[in-house]
Amino acid sequence: MSEKVYTLSICLLTITISFFVLTGLTLVSSVSVNVYFALILLLYTLIAPLLAYIHHSKTYFVVLPAPYLGSWFISVMFFTSLSIPFLFTVYLISAIPAIVVTITHLFSRKRSMLLGRIPLSSLAKIGFAEASLIFLVLGLSILSLEAVKLDPFNKVIFYGLLLVMYCSSSLMYVNSAYRYRLICKMSNTRKIEEKINAIWEKLMQKFPREKESIELLRYYFSEAIRLFEEGSYEMSFLSAYKIIREPTVVDPRQYISDKREGKPSSFSEIRAVLMHSRRRDIQINPKRIRETKTKLPQYTLEVIERAIKFLEKLTLDEYDSH
Repeated sequence: MSEKVYTLSICLLTITISFFVLTGLTLVSSVSVNVYFALILLLYTLIAPLLAYIHHSKTYFVVLPAPYLGSWFISVMFFTSLSIPFLFTVYLISAIPAIVVTITHLFSRKRSMLLGRIPLSSLAKIGFAEASLIFLVLGLSILSLEAVKLDPFNKVIFYGLLLVMYCSSSLMYVNSAYRYRLICKMSNTRKIEEKINAIWEKLMQKFPREKESIELLRYYFSEAIRLFEEGSYEMSFLSAYKIIREPTVVDPRQYISDKREGKPSSFSEIRAVLMHSRRRDIQINPKRIRETKTKLPQYTLEVIERAIKFLEKLTLDEYDSH
């Protein structure tokens, strides 16, 4: 199964599940409004960004429902203010958050881009900027003697702005948790920090005279992980690449290979494309640069995995200190 078909299958399945969950939530809320239950959901939606800072492979599943609930709250407030049939209202309240959040998440969780061109962070900034119009209207409504009345068209515009702003901003921390989970799965651990801290301790014991070099390795690796979480794949790749190619405690080229399966055949070739270097040896053009950056999340994950293997090899007794 190709990656596109797999992504499409996951997208349809997620939309279906989230739609039925939100439909049930909408029907229950319409029959019997439980203020305490609504407050609990709202509180969870508000603190979810803070939960994303808890580094654990399961954090992703903890924060994932938050964008759906937040979008659901926005949709409830908007569609219940319109005079449309009840069943159609229930459908829209459930369908729009399910579709918008799922599609936005699945197509930006690795790339930090929508449609391959629009950065999610830029979309979030635009949403925040446009939201100032909403706060302006609210301010006028509060300060004026009469409430500002909006016609249906303006309501739709404000609803769309709120939804875009909320989805793009909330999915930034959800995507970050997803990328952290990818690293944990790759290294077969719940917290990458626990595994790496154990490696640093062993390296300090094995190379007591190379403290500065070990700290430099630690800095490179920490930056690679942090930048990968943030979706800055190019900088993350370059940080991890230094671990497997630049001499620090030892010369890594003696212990780890730069080669990889498929094309490009090496991480050095990927780096050359990103840095636009070695033009005489490697054919570099805009098309190849775009293709490389499209696949960069996978390349970056691979080079981080190679860096971890190198660090693990250094801790083995068979590799004596110099």
